[in-house]
Amino acid sequence: MKVRKAISPVIATLLLILIAVAASILVYVWVTGYASSVTGAEATQLQERIKIDAVGITNATNVTVYVRNIGEIEVNVTDVYIIDSQTSQILGRTHLTGNSGVIAPGSVLSVVVDNLSPAMSTGKTYIAKAVTANGVEATQTFVYRG
Repeated sequence: MKVRKAISPVIATLLLILIAVAASILVYVWVTGYASSVTGAEATQLQERIKIDAVGITNATNVTVYVRNIGEIEVNVTDVYIIDSQTSQILGRTHLTGNSGVIAPGSVLSVVVDNLSPAMSTGKTYIAKAVTANGVEATQTFVYRG
């Protein structure tokens, strides 16, 4: 009868440590490569945060949207839309150019969307939508009471 011997415990321990170190190096390289690939607009987009605080209705064709910057960096709101929630039709849009849509952290920007076409109908639900230059969006639904 032959007697077989296994790997010595010292060598087995060294092999396990070597495998663990190699695996952790692979994870480190993968994570640092991913982190360095998130740059520019993507990183900024992750930091931008806006919300619509309120929607003020003057009449059936004139709406004021109050957009707040709840993030920690300055944001540039480029467009504000009023959308019919049932049909997804855009009733009106205000495009902000230059620095007119820039909001400092914690500040509020009021944007007037006027000349809505068609005019809002009493009792219907609408959506106010604000979009930043980097594509961050905030929406708020509201009902036109007439």
